[in-house]
Amino acid sequence: MKITNLALSLKTSVFVSLVIVTILGLTSYVNLPVESFPDIKQPVVFVAVPYVGVAPADMETLIAQPIEDKLKEIAKIKKLTSSSNEGYTSIVAEFEPDMDIDEAVRKVREKVDQAKPDLPDDLEEPLIQEINFENIPIMVVSITGEQSLVRLKKIAEDLQDKFEEVPGVLEVKLSGGLEREVKVNVNPARLEYYNLGVDDVINAIRDENLTIPGGSMESTALKWTVRVPGEFQSVEEINDIVVKTKDGSPVYLRDLAEVYFGFKDQETYSRLNGNPSVTLSVQKRSGENIIRIIDDLKKILEEESKNFPASTRYVVVTDFSEDIRSIVSDLENNIIAGLLLVMWVLYFFMGWRNGLLVSIAIPFSMLISFIVISMLGYTLNMVVLFSLILALGMLVDNAIVIVENIYRHHQEGKSLMKAAAEGTGEVAVAVTTSTITTVLAFLPMLFWEGIVGEFMKFLPITVIITLSCSLLVGLVFNPVIASSFLKLDESMSRLPGDRLLRWLTARYEPSLNWALRHRKLSFGFMLIGFFGMLIFYGIANHGVEFFPTGQPNQIYVEVEAPLGTRLEASDQIVKEVEKRIQDTPDLKNYVANVGSSSNMFDFGAGGGSSHKSMVTIDLKKKYEREQNSYLTLDQVEQKLQGIPGARIDLSKPEEGPPTGKAVEIQIKGENFAILSEVSDRIIKQIEDVPGIAKLKSDYEKGKPEVRIRIDREKAALFGLNTAMVASTIRTAINGTEASEYRVGTDEYDITVRFSKDYRKSYNDLLNLTVFHEGVHYPLANFAAVDFTAGLSNINHVEGDRVVTITADAIGRTSAEVLADCKERLEDFSLPLGYSISFAGQDQEQQKAADFLMRAFMVAILLIFFVLVMQFNSITLPFVIMFTVILSLFGAFFGLLVSFKPFGIIMTGIGVISLAGVVVNNAIVLIDYIQKLRSRGLPKRDAIIEAGKTRMRPVLLTAITTILGLVPLTVGINIDFIGLFSGDFSKFIQFGAESSQWWSGMGVVVIFGLLFATALTLIAVPLMYDMTSDLLPNLAKKFSRRKAGTDEPGFAGEPQVS
Repeated sequence: MKITNLALSLKTSVFVSLVIVTILGLTSYVNLPVESFPDIKQPVVFVAVPYVGVAPADMETLIAQPIEDKLKEIAKIKKLTSSSNEGYTSIVAEFEPDMDIDEAVRKVREKVDQAKPDLPDDLEEPLIQEINFENIPIMVVSITGEQSLVRLKKIAEDLQDKFEEVPGVLEVKLSGGLEREVKVNVNPARLEYYNLGVDDVINAIRDENLTIPGGSMESTALKWTVRVPGEFQSVEEINDIVVKTKDGSPVYLRDLAEVYFGFKDQETYSRLNGNPSVTLSVQKRSGENIIRIIDDLKKILEEESKNFPASTRYVVVTDFSEDIRSIVSDLENNIIAGLLLVMWVLYFFMGWRNGLLVSIAIPFSMLISFIVISMLGYTLNMVVLFSLILALGMLVDNAIVIVENIYRHHQEGKSLMKAAAEGTGEVAVAVTTSTITTVLAFLPMLFWEGIVGEFMKFLPITVIITLSCSLLVGLVFNPVIASSFLKLDESMSRLPGDRLLRWLTARYEPSLNWALRHRKLSFGFMLIGFFGMLIFYGIANHGVEFFPTGQPNQIYVEVEAPLGTRLEASDQIVKEVEKRIQDTPDLKNYVANVGSSSNMFDFGAGGGSSHKSMVTIDLKKKYEREQNSYLTLDQVEQKLQGIPGARIDLSKPEEGPPTGKAVEIQIKGENFAILSEVSDRIIKQIEDVPGIAKLKSDYEKGKPEVRIRIDREKAALFGLNTAMVASTIRTAINGTEASEYRVGTDEYDITVRFSKDYRKSYNDLLNLTVFHEGVHYPLANFAAVDFTAGLSNINHVEGDRVVTITADAIGRTSAEVLADCKERLEDFSLPLGYSISFAGQDQEQQKAADFLMRAFMVAILLIFFVLVMQFNSITLPFVIMFTVILSLFGAFFGLLVSFKPFGIIMTGIGVISLAGVVVNNAIVLIDYIQKLRSRGLPKRDAIIEAGKTRMRPVLLTAITTILGLVPLTVGINIDFIGLFSGDFSKFIQFGAESSQWWSGMGVVVIFGLLFATALTLIAVPLMYDMTSDLLPNLAKKFSRRKAGTDEPGFAGEPQVS
């Protein structure tokens, strides 16, 4: 082959290029950013529209519908949802992954602007922003100890400043602790006495807390800056503000209100292991190396903790780097273990020198791959690393065939240079075709759309890059190195592998002869075995799953009390939860967050989530646990039963791409009373499905409210309007920020509101007055106060009113739980005009299954076309593609004996991978049969001779691919990385965490390739014997009938005899 001959003529340059590749490859690998999962771009734009005091039903018609109608005009919106609450509407537009986020924001802003003529005139400016799902905390640190929450927060704020200086840190959020403010608690009776309004107090504070530059003055020699410093230097100064003069005497603020430096009302409580804490959440910038950032943060913690007060400590609650180190370490160790196993097998069959010449294909192919991956800007994540393991055994396939053929030519007496050139040239076409067919199997997966495609696309990209690099190494580097270092080894015949091959060959030849003599019987046995396996798998399979699920490292306990529950009441329920989980097996830490929701779009009804809380249970590492964490989850669920006053749900962290809930049922219709009744019936119908968890509806009956209904006509007679009344009520109850009190670089709000005694009951509201133009008007004169509980929120999906029922799956696969739910709802009766549909994971699962089926068909057609081009034949590609059928027999058998479910994603990709891998051995075998027949060998003799000659490379390529996957598939992790650094604490681990994800695909590839290889050595020669001359013979018969003479053959078929 030209490229090989050129490389052999420039040997020195090739060896220099090897050194350059080594240096650049290692540099690229060290500098690749590391993360656990691929960086998924999911463009989501959020529109928030406040309209104070408006009911949810009015928010729906006035705000949500006009904006939704315009947003529907935008192409590539995957999902459009909205939620209308009291005084607030939020709209979420989720775009297809290939949509640029900046373009998405621009289009949404444009459509919202177009909708403005249809919106109320007094509406505030809608807030439009992107939602970045990457911005989840990579590290969460809790500060706890025997200190006040004020002191703990001060320590946390100092750490926050230092954390934000670390390169790559985007933001550090602080939660918990007490936040200071200057409280101005006004006495309304005194306001009436002095004939003042609350706005007079606010304006007085604002007007006095100023520092205004007065310009400059010049003297003969100097220029003076004029300043009027008026900012408050102490709280006592605020007390001395003159709000107004009455009868020539000043009315001070202290005459109207109590002023002191206090704390804001707590909206959430945070505890670590039952002790009050302050939490720091660190977010990273996109594309930054998590491990480096967290290492820098931990150094800061280690240094700063030396200055902590006695008994104060920090606990790292969440540390993404630990999981990433574990995953990367597992996969790196699996690569090393696979490499050692491959080298051992090569030595077993080829001797140490030839085995080493073949093995170098692995590191050099990977080093070149790292250079390409780095140039493409990808990160080193678990999908990329598994792709390298999947390709690991395949990397030596080309090298095995090439080096083994060079060795055979050298044995025949040819010089090393000639043997390298001719040996490589003889198999170059077959090797190139084999690589192309494998690449073509993965090629359709590059066009996988949707969020799952964004997640999994790194697998085909990495495999294609790595296999392409292995072809380059095989055709350029291997021949050059072999021409310099390959030697004939007398001991080859004494190698265990060689003796095994001779033993197998002695039994292979008569077995193949028998099969060729009894072609129909042999073929019948294969068909019966294949269809028998299909039937048996259909009966005894272990179910279906979408994505594999591993043992959770954390357990989430979500506590939801009735809407409107006070924070203090929620806290009592959470304390009971904490009390019951303290003796949980394998417990490391637990963190309680009271008054916070896990849903990033959940703003509660009217703002706030005091009725929602979460307790996060952090478990020990998998190798440190005493039991399966699913068992722990079941035990926690049992412990938390019977807690009154709240609904308690358990869940685990989601893994893989965000595909929605396991069960998501959308009920569409107009009347919420009917929607609520239908959702209740559906929940009752499926609530006892085995494995279903967190089953709930998003329909909320309504938060208890006190509504102040203003009689606009009466208010207008007093010169008042809704805005003036609402502003007074808001200041009285919620408070208004009048100004800021500055102490050094810290700023604190100065909040004005009524004293607590004047804002705690229904009567206090009735006694409230609105001050206007020197007169206090009682609220009772023009407004009525009602107690109510209307609709809490109105949800839309694609513009339709919807109530959504969601659930998770625990203990069973999502697909099994979903299938049971669908079965139970198959004959569910609905009122006219109402419908139910399944969304969430069901939609993504169906899309993924449809795509993988199409990808499989496209891969088969592409591979078939390449084979037709190589062999210039129609029948021979059919013979080779028959091996794909044989591999399915092994794949199903492997799933049965390993008790694994059929994974839509992992098994699907495994089957597609097999389509490209298993045909390689058949290509090499048939290519050699054709060569032997072209040299004049009879067909049967050529088949038997090719089978015996190609048995070594066929077995070796299959065994190396299988062994490369064995460590990851069986979950045995030998810590080579730790061994190199002197850490022997976990040298051998069983059930590595990464194997939970990838073992299903490994089983399919291993068993599929194992069976396909074993049967290829019999089935492919048999099929070749039956079909290779089929078309030529038919052509001859047709020619004799037509012309009465024998023609030389059929166009398009090789003429060998």
